[in-house]
Amino acid sequence: MRRVLVISLMLLCAVSCSEPNTLVYQPAEHPERVSVAYLKSLYRSMPVRVDRALQIEGYVAANDFNGNLHHELSVADSTGGIIVRLDAEHLYTRFWQGARVAVRCNGLWLGSSGGTIELGVAPSGEYEVDPIPNDDIGLYITTDSTCQIKIPARSITIAECAPEMVSTLVRIVRVQFVEEELLKGWCDWVLDSLSGEWTRVATTRHLIDMKGDTLDVRTSPYADIVITSLPSGSGSVEGLLGYFNRRYQLRVLDGYHVQMTDPRF
Repeated sequence: MRRVLVISLMLLCAVSCSEPNTLVYQPAEHPERVSVAYLKSLYRSMPVRVDRALQIEGYVAANDFNGNLHHELSVADSTGGIIVRLDAEHLYTRFWQGARVAVRCNGLWLGSSGGTIELGVAPSGEYEVDPIPNDDIGLYITTDSTCQIKIPARSITIAECAPEMVSTLVRIVRVQFVEEELLKGWCDWVLDSLSGEWTRVATTRHLIDMKGDTLDVRTSPYADIVITSLPSGSGSVEGLLGYFNRRYQLRVLDGYHVQMTDPRF
């Protein structure tokens, strides 16, 4: 499967990029290019500073366009994906999905959020890394304006979710939402004790397959998809695979990739 993904990315880039091997900005110190998987392997169960001139190059698998990601990007190559935390809004206007990017890692920090490896700056509070300040983003991330591809999602079953797929796009096939959640929508409503108004909150729903395996689906109250109902059929759901507290979870990026067209099983 990994070989197929690598070949797909190479073909797509060859078609879509006028200069696939040329980045707009080349760092003066000539950093060592490493894979996303190698970079993530440097994390050792506690925040760690990247003190070598390393650089990853890949594609924006997901951004904040549809609201289910906030202050973060997923950057992926053929070996996996990593969340990059950024203290800025409307990241999709600078880092569109499928754009080729280079991330200079020297001086940044690796941390974990519930088991998902993230890249950011030195921690200052409860999180293992803080987001890169808006004014510093250009020092670490450059975008190749000549290259944009369509990121292929890997089609898998719930049981096939694996660590190397975290922070990459996957399509979970032959699933449906559990019956008791269908009338609740993507997010719950709670009464705000201060304003006295009802407001949506981040919520976890659950996909289930015919074997009885389940997968968490995590949705932000700011996601565009919350204005729609949970689909009642069965089929496939595409999104960014995450991992939190020993459970895989899916973050759906938009309703176009929720295709529940078959009858419920």
